[in-house]
Amino acid sequence: MAVSPRPGCLNLLFRAFLVLVALVLGVLAWDTWQLRTLRPPADATFDGFLNAGRSPLRLHLDTAADRLYWVAPAVKTVAPYSEWPLYEFDRSGRLVNWTPDFGNFKGMMQDTKMDLRGMPASMDEARAWLRKK
Repeated sequence: MAVSPRPGCLNLLFRAFLVLVALVLGVLAWDTWQLRTLRPPADATFDGFLNAGRSPLRLHLDTAADRLYWVAPAVKTVAPYSEWPLYEFDRSGRLVNWTPDFGNFKGMMQDTKMDLRGMPASMDEARAWLRKK
C-alpha cells in the first residue's frame, strides 16, 4: 500500500468540509429562529401581543373596514424581506390575519393579499378605538 506524500491533507479537507456544513446548519437554524418570532403569541389578541413584549413599528387604523393594522419590525434573516410583517386585528382586538411580508405574501390565516390601509395611529388612539366596541 502506497503511503500518501501528504498524510494530513485528507484530514484537513474533511475538517474544512465539517466546518462548512456546521456554518450552513447554523445559518439555517438562525433563519428558522428568526422566522419563528413572527408567529403570533398564544393569546392572539392585541393585548396578547403587548403582554408578550412585542412593540409595533407603526399602527394604522382603518375605521371604514373596522380594522387595526400592526406593522412589526422586520426580522434579520439571510434572505431579507422587502416589506415588514403585518398583523390585522378586528374591532374586538382579535387577530384576523397576518403575513411575514405584506408586500409579497398572502395572509397566513386567510388566503387573501394583505395591504396596509387606513391612517397612522398612536398606541393610545388604537386602544381607545378598541375600547369603543
